[in-house]
Amino acid sequence: MLNLFLEFPNHLCPDQSTGEKTTELLLNILKPMLKSGKSVPFRCHLLLAIETVLITTDNFNLTCKVAQEFASMLMHITADINDRKQGAVNRQLRVTACECLRELENCYPGFLCDRLETLYYMHQQEITYIHQSYTILYTVALKNAVQVLARRGGPNNGMLKVILTSNKYFFWNATEKSRVLQSTSGEQAVLLAPNSETKEIKSVLALLLEDSYLLSPICQNTLFWQITQIVSMISSVSPVVFKSQLVRLFGTMDISFFHSILQMKAVFTDSLFTSEDEHFLLKRLVGMTQHPLLSTAVKLFYLDCLLHFPENRPLNSNPGENLPVLLTVQMTSSLFPTIFNDYSTMLCRQNLLSMVYLENEGCHSETGIGFLFEHLMSLYSMVHRNGNCDITSTFFRAFYLFVRYFNSCEKYMENLIKVLLELYRSQSSLAPYFINLINETQILLEFHSWPISLSKALQKLIVDLPLEKQNVKCLGWHLQVLARVAQENTIQQKKTVSFLKRVAVQSGICQRGDWKAGNAVLSVCKNLLQHQHLDSVFMLLADLLQYLMHHFEDIDIQDHARLYYILLTNVASDKLTKVLTMSPVKGKSKARSLSSIMTENENFSTLLTIHNTPCTVLQLCTVPKVSNDFPVCSEASVLDNSTSDHLLEEYNKQLIERSFFLTMKYHLSFKGDIEPKNHQVFCIALEFEQVDSCYEPISEITVPCLILGREPPVVTLYIIPKDPYPSVIHVNATYDNQDGLTYNTCLEPLQIKFPDIFLPLPLPSSCPEISRAQLFDKLWLTLQPDESNQCEDSTFCYNVLQKSLYDVAQSYFSNFVVVYKGDEYKIGLFLPPQFHILMHIKSEKDIAKFSIRTDNWKLLPLLNSHLLNITSQKDL
Repeated sequence: MLNLFLEFPNHLCPDQSTGEKTTELLLNILKPMLKSGKSVPFRCHLLLAIETVLITTDNFNLTCKVAQEFASMLMHITADINDRKQGAVNRQLRVTACECLRELENCYPGFLCDRLETLYYMHQQEITYIHQSYTILYTVALKNAVQVLARRGGPNNGMLKVILTSNKYFFWNATEKSRVLQSTSGEQAVLLAPNSETKEIKSVLALLLEDSYLLSPICQNTLFWQITQIVSMISSVSPVVFKSQLVRLFGTMDISFFHSILQMKAVFTDSLFTSEDEHFLLKRLVGMTQHPLLSTAVKLFYLDCLLHFPENRPLNSNPGENLPVLLTVQMTSSLFPTIFNDYSTMLCRQNLLSMVYLENEGCHSETGIGFLFEHLMSLYSMVHRNGNCDITSTFFRAFYLFVRYFNSCEKYMENLIKVLLELYRSQSSLAPYFINLINETQILLEFHSWPISLSKALQKLIVDLPLEKQNVKCLGWHLQVLARVAQENTIQQKKTVSFLKRVAVQSGICQRGDWKAGNAVLSVCKNLLQHQHLDSVFMLLADLLQYLMHHFEDIDIQDHARLYYILLTNVASDKLTKVLTMSPVKGKSKARSLSSIMTENENFSTLLTIHNTPCTVLQLCTVPKVSNDFPVCSEASVLDNSTSDHLLEEYNKQLIERSFFLTMKYHLSFKGDIEPKNHQVFCIALEFEQVDSCYEPISEITVPCLILGREPPVVTLYIIPKDPYPSVIHVNATYDNQDGLTYNTCLEPLQIKFPDIFLPLPLPSSCPEISRAQLFDKLWLTLQPDESNQCEDSTFCYNVLQKSLYDVAQSYFSNFVVVYKGDEYKIGLFLPPQFHILMHIKSEKDIAKFSIRTDNWKLLPLLNSHLLNITSQKDL
């Protein structure tokens, strides 16, 4: 449950009041356990859950008592330095408390700025392995405190020295506006402080940097980043404080340390790093990208660092990928991709080297481009020999990268088209890859002719193919490519239409009635109808569509071909595109509408769309049930053994063979004030969705109309239970209004309450002479509990002075009374599909006693709640 609070706090606590109540309950669970040495992981989870709910529900503020108590509890837990009070068993709890305080400080920067002296003392005194948790907590609080002062602007007037020695309560004003802490550099906020006021903080920073040797690499990275931000904000503190650290950081293989160097370099540039340092770092990065002991993920990280290297004097302000000026062709020669690399490394190296060769001129770059082309041909050979999906995808991605960088090299671009044609000729199943390549390169090279040249070459290759058995098998792929080529207005389409006619006549798809192939042909036709030069293929396309209308065996294909023929022969070419791809309102992406033959000022996609209503329009109201007066009936005559056994046998047989259902009636009516357009609604389709599996699915119900002012129609639900338990049914309605539009609205859920499941005892049809009273007596004996069944006895009592027994029976059980004699009742309830509740009720000295028997003991809590409810109500 606590994990759910960590993952979905806003779903479980959607508002502030719920969040406050929840955290109060969790805190009450945690308090008695604080002094115990048991269940440490559970207490850690409680701390995390309380903090998560407080933050996500905006309850961590001065007005929330739970938040104040929780913050004090965290400080109390962390104050147990070196396990003096609680012992080492609670050490993990202290780590979690430190992390919670750090998270609060990150979410509300400055919250701990008045407790810096306390945090510094704990950091200095802690000698266990969790010393690093205290160190990071103090460093984050210190950085945020300096940031708060820097954002005020102007001289700090000694506040820096004051805040370092402050030991007050929490600074709750920091929680008034929750905001994400942003990275701070010297340009964003600067604290103007003279050297005389920064002596103490320089001493603190020096001690923190000395302590960094005791921390793990990841914690050191966090520490360095916090101190980097502090130094960047205080103008009188020089970045030279990091010089002693750089010596060991330069020689490390740890990724966290290298990341720290790059962070410092991004902030301090040439004020801390010389050009020699920059050159050394680049050489280290190149070496690390191919180190045999590093994992692929780490190598890819270092490759990415080369493309986002923080230079001292960057020539390009683009935040995307940029090559450092000092990165030369010779330096990166060892990074050439090979087919023995994994696919990610191969692509990343190709991307890097492509940028290097593009930005450098000379023989080395020309040779390098040639090597990249040869590498691409190596991938082509692997794909050509039926390579797997991974190598095929890698080949096309590598192909895209080559086109991206070297599209101006005509000799290579022409060769690439020849290579692609050869590949398509051997493996036409790669058509989706070709289409994607055309799409992406057309976006990349907006004014370049290469994507059009590739499209033309593919079109020529396909339309010149003979319709042999092998080519017919690949027809679907060919038609996909032709459909994409047909979207290009600069490419003539006569050969495409001739090929389609040849396919329709000679391939046999019309006689087979292959819907998939026919739909693929029509997809090409649809794009041809929108072509800019439609006039040049008008007659050919008309002949093709007529042939499909009369010869294709599938009716759906015939209908679509007829529609396209009507559009072609009756709608002007400049309107065809509007009809076939009509844009919805507000200029969003195009919505397909094949049968949109409308005037120019109408948008048929609006008519085809089901619109959601902003509020609920309809409702289902329960039709009140009428309570009947039950007849006065005495005890039933006792059955002999043979009749009794026969009765039970027939009754059990009936329960197996007969299907029982609940009948629930509702009035369908309007809810609240509705718009005039909804005063008359038609063709109302009610759909029902259950939240559990207690009942069989309910079929859709259609109501012809609902008109304001007329008597509301009655909707009858026939519900077949699988388990006799209360449930909820969600209702959704779709309807048409007077405007001719279709709307969808959600109704309030229907509640199936426990009394709704009650039915009278069903008498066996084969025993018409048997009464319900006799059936009751037989079942009463049969439902006697023992170890071999699910039967159970129970008793319920209430004071008759509050409500008469007759009123209870008359109001709630009138249809189920089988015997009524004075102050004694026998009530039999049948709960489909096969369960019973029998009640023998007597009134003695102002106390009504319900003796209850059932063959399903799980129903007793529900019955008890129902009886408590009806006997405690003041009004019947």
